Amino acid sequence: MILRLLLGLFLAYPLPAQDLSSLLAPDLADGFDFPVGGADGTAGYRDQAAKRRHRSWSVNETVIDVLGLEAHETWKGSGDGNTAVNQPVHALAAGTVEDVKNGEVWVEHRFIDNGQLQRILIGYGGIHACDLKPGDKVKRRQRIAQIAPDLNDAHAQLNLTLRHLLYAEAATWQRSVSAFIRSHRHLLVPAKEERLLIAVKHAYQLHVCEKGQVKLTLPMALGQDGRQRKMTDGDNRTPVGDYRITQKAKGPFDGDYGAYLGAAWLRLNYPNAYDARTALSEKRINKREYDRIAAAALKGSLAPTDTALGGGIGIHGWISDWPDGHHHLTWGCLSLRQVDLLQVHDWVSKGTRVLIVP
Repeated sequence: MILRLLLGLFLAYPLPAQDLSSLLAPDLADGFDFPVGGADGTAGYRDQAAKRRHRSWSVNETVIDVLGLEAHETWKGSGDGNTAVNQPVHALAAGTVEDVKNGEVWVEHRFIDNGQLQRILIGYGGIHACDLKPGDKVKRRQRIAQIAPDLNDAHAQLNLTLRHLLYAEAATWQRSVSAFIRSHRHLLVPAKEERLLIAVKHAYQLHVCEKGQVKLTLPMALGQDGRQRKMTDGDNRTPVGDYRITQKAKGPFDGDYGAYLGAAWLRLNYPNAYDARTALSEKRINKREYDRIAAAALKGSLAPTDTALGGGIGIHGWISDWPDGHHHLTWGCLSLRQVDLLQVHDWVSKGTRVLIVP
């Protein structure tokens, strides 16, 4: 009940927006791998049966405290008996060493998850031969330690703890370390993108970025209830997340509302897989609808628009250039002034990523 209440609060009142320089930091994690054996969690075991025998899933019940959510998991190495001793332990992702003590090291990982900067701590316990110290940088899949012998002559094992610190994405709150890793194998690092748009809702600004550098900052308008996160069709809210441009067109446009698109239209692939996952967990869509949205997101193609989540979200102009200070105009889209819109239209291509942050 407490978890459900907190999830609702997070969705209704997004966490404070991040500093742009943090979003463009070059050392953000680009994905997570498994700590022993192969990066995908399968290599290093003799077969599937051995995998089941020698990797235990002792996931404790998720608890809520002032730090956020915490999950625990123990891993035994490949082979029979106590052969895990001295097997290598790898860093799950790029990060910074937070603390080192006897038989344990904690690493902080910062990354972007669907438009929001996240911070988690991973604790590696039951280890030895670790030469790291606080402040050291580690790379993804870097060998950081070995599994230590158990002091009580029991089977040696790696003890992993994942601590979410104010983790904002309700749809990706995982109750096991392995589930978290599987859902975060590949992550966006904006600084590595050739071209990228970052829309910062609280600042009403659209940043045009190349290779981690802001080349242009433009004023931007949101939906009529745009500061809230889009949840359903017709709520006039602007979404938060990682999207791609799927359509480009220049006006004039036909239809009753064509004039409101202004000089150009850049359609985004809203809803994405995260939007769908949240909606599925809250029973706002069914599994079949989720699968259709997730499949489209995997391809970077136009998302289905016939679900309760709606669609038709993009970047466009307005029926006339909107005045200074009027930042809530649209039915959920991002709006630019005509001269800026035409410049952005010519600069982007289909597939260009658009990161919308609170």
